[in-house]
Amino acid sequence: MMIHINNHSIFAFSDTHGRHRDLRVPEKTDILICAGDAVEDNLLGDEYADFIEWFSSFPAKWKLFVPGNHELSFELGQSEKIEKAMSEKGIQVLQNAVYDCDGVIIGSIDADSSIADENIPTDLDILVTHYPPYGILDDDMGSTEILNFVMKSQPSLHLFGHIHSAKGQKYQFGKTLCINIVT
Repeated sequence: MMIHINNHSIFAFSDTHGRHRDLRVPEKTDILICAGDAVEDNLLGDEYADFIEWFSSFPAKWKLFVPGNHELSFELGQSEKIEKAMSEKGIQVLQNAVYDCDGVIIGSIDADSSIADENIPTDLDILVTHYPPYGILDDDMGSTEILNFVMKSQPSLHLFGHIHSAKGQKYQFGKTLCINIVT
């Protein structure tokens, strides 16, 4: 899905499950975001090689990767080799962190992250998570922690995947436009 914010073109997607090469990424993309489930993780890391090569081949200035539930290596703390390979190819892994893409502030939290109020940034332009917030385009599988974070930080956009049945749907939640970016 193509989005424009602060004079930057952003292409965001999730849930390709190994079929990333079927995706058409626009040439004029400044920020390329994958919100997880790029692979069907076998915990050995070799599934990532093709995705990393493909994802890093685009001329986007920033390439951000937020792990999903199929990236088991990240969930189980076995992702060091994969993160190193991504970093070497110019891909920023974004987990419970904030990243500044030339004035576009992008943050990410995990579905089970409990963040103290004083640590919640209020200057986010975009929140990227794999899971949706609870009660928003979530088929009852959303995260209450993400919902709480969205309510407190109020980013302009919240991009997420995971729920295939809500592919492409949008929902305005206060100041935040929530968009399901499943491809």
